[in-house]
Amino acid sequence: MRFAWSQRTFRCSARRAARARSTNRCAASWRAAALALGAFLWTGSAAAQSLKVPFAALSPNYAPLWIAAQSGLFKKYGLDVQPVYISAGSVIVPALLSGQVEIANMSSAPALTAWARGAELSAVGVTSNRLLHVIMTRSSIRQPEELKNKKIGSDRYGSLSDLVLREALRYYNLAPDRDVAVIQTGGLPERLGALKAGAVDGAIVTGDTALEAEKLGFYKLIDLSQLPIQYPSSTIIVGKAFLAAKRDTVKRFLRGWIEGIKIAKTDRERTVAVMQQFLKTGDRAVLEKIFETYKSVHERLPIPDAKLMGVALKQLAATVPQTHQLKVENFTDRSLIAELEAEGFIAKVYDGR
Repeated sequence: MRFAWSQRTFRCSARRAARARSTNRCAASWRAAALALGAFLWTGSAAAQSLKVPFAALSPNYAPLWIAAQSGLFKKYGLDVQPVYISAGSVIVPALLSGQVEIANMSSAPALTAWARGAELSAVGVTSNRLLHVIMTRSSIRQPEELKNKKIGSDRYGSLSDLVLREALRYYNLAPDRDVAVIQTGGLPERLGALKAGAVDGAIVTGDTALEAEKLGFYKLIDLSQLPIQYPSSTIIVGKAFLAAKRDTVKRFLRGWIEGIKIAKTDRERTVAVMQQFLKTGDRAVLEKIFETYKSVHERLPIPDAKLMGVALKQLAATVPQTHQLKVENFTDRSLIAELEAEGFIAKVYDGR
């Protein structure tokens, strides 16, 4: 009897142990499933956070944005970023202020002008502080002084191209709109088209458009990289209200964008492939030359430089008289990039090098 009882006890104990093991396995499975579901829900909800991000020119300055979007880098951080080409920063600014877009990749010039006039905007990142624009002219014009009484094609008034063109003309003692007519001819392709058609005597261009102009026989009259003019370009601009409400979203965007910068600086094949798509040129030699030029221009630490922004602000004094009363530190927000650097994110992106 004791034996039978012992057998029953053993069988019951075995069943309880099996149930316990099963319960433990189930608990572990549920925990794993919960973690997987949580990860899925986070990714899914974040991926559903779609951001249309306008960029202001078909210029290699914006390659980090294109690369990050095309390579799925933003999706790593729960964002579905769609780059949208809008050919002028002066058009992008109203879209930011109205909330049609939340983040923009553009030159600092239109955003800084709008901020100086009261717009609640912030610059949270800057890819480059060097100017690679050139002024191309018909071959008969060989000296900057010969631009007097000529017409130069530029972007919209207040754009980066417009502002730096005017600075370059002043450097050579030429008064914009008095000695030289500055004509709004549109984006880079339109400026080259106006030059080819003879509608203007010269045009300010950059990137592959400058190389194409040279191949067509136009003369590189002024290379702005050789002048003592610096200007923050390819800036990440956000509305202050959006930044306050969605700081984490902006920070996640900057993570993907910084990874895009790293690729634009180090990965020739991927960068050339993406630029070929956006710049719409199959000329491999041109694209490789652009890669070599811009890889040293893109900033490893893309933090807004208040000093350079201050120089840019002073250049607006002619059109925005109240600039002398403003503190450019209220326009630049260095905190997000500084946090990413302090957290070791940027060092990790570059493998500690």
